Amino acid sequence: MTASRPCARRRPQPDGTALLHPYLGRLAAWATAGGRGDGTAGLPDDGAVGELAERLHHRPSERDLHRPAITVRAFGATSSAAQRRALTREVLDAVTLRIGPPTLYGGAADGPVVRWRTTGRTLLLDRGEEGLRLSVRRTAELEAEERARFTPGSRSDPASYYRQVPYLWQLHRHSAGSPPLDLPSVPAARDWSWLEASLTALLGAWWEQLPAQIGPHDVAGFNLVAPGGRARCGDGLSVLCSEADGVQLLVDDRTVPGGTPGAVMVGRGWGQQVMGWWQRDFHDLGAAGAAAAARMAVGELRLRGVRSPGEVAVTEVRCEDGGLLALPGLALRR
Repeated sequence: MTASRPCARRRPQPDGTALLHPYLGRLAAWATAGGRGDGTAGLPDDGAVGELAERLHHRPSERDLHRPAITVRAFGATSSAAQRRALTREVLDAVTLRIGPPTLYGGAADGPVVRWRTTGRTLLLDRGEEGLRLSVRRTAELEAEERARFTPGSRSDPASYYRQVPYLWQLHRHSAGSPPLDLPSVPAARDWSWLEASLTALLGAWWEQLPAQIGPHDVAGFNLVAPGGRARCGDGLSVLCSEADGVQLLVDDRTVPGGTPGAVMVGRGWGQQVMGWWQRDFHDLGAAGAAAAARMAVGELRLRGVRSPGEVAVTEVRCEDGGLLALPGLALRR
């Protein structure tokens, strides 16, 4: 991507806001030009977005630390997942070009949550009501607020709880900044409905967000296992996600004497058998594939003798291209 010519700098005022004025002027022009439509017309250019990120990251004023987040790309009501991915990649590229790669990639149920983090401050790229936005916050204050939102309280609807969790996944690829020493996480699933809702939220976020953040060729995944129990799932059920294949499930059938009959597995929805593992991909279902995969994963675990989510653990959390991948939104013990 070719960066646009940066706008001229103005002499800083005592509150440090003057450097932001060229950007805000273009932001106003964008709104007047109808930038709230499909997110593509009349927007501030990549150079302005990069300049804003650089200023907030390296030279924030006290006012910046308290101001509302600034929308830099709009998502219209009819924006498709492909359009949202493209806009996320565009903004992420513009900011990375200016200040380097983020400390933490990641996302919530409704959009990306990407951070350039130091122990003192965090530049945040996330999704608000109008679209993608940038803000800077004191790290301790931001993370204390987020930690509180991991507590379900009296919520009885798992889907609504996982939708409000501040982030479901994070990936640190040894870039600049300081990742946190520990992360909050959602509680272990109370029952199968809570586990299914947790998987649905996580896989839905991955399906839309991973291509824009980790690239078209990387694959993220984890295994669901039931160690020490009577379940017949061998090395477990593997959950994968990539741009090429979307969400994909594989289950180990090798511990079943003679294997589960093919007609039975096909009847459960599995597609093909590869070296003792049955495979199913959900690429053809688009966004609906996340819920279908979560439902099928939970159903398969139960059919193989797992009695409750408390018997299930998550292992081998990974991205093939490396980095430390964490799943604070997955309601299972580690």
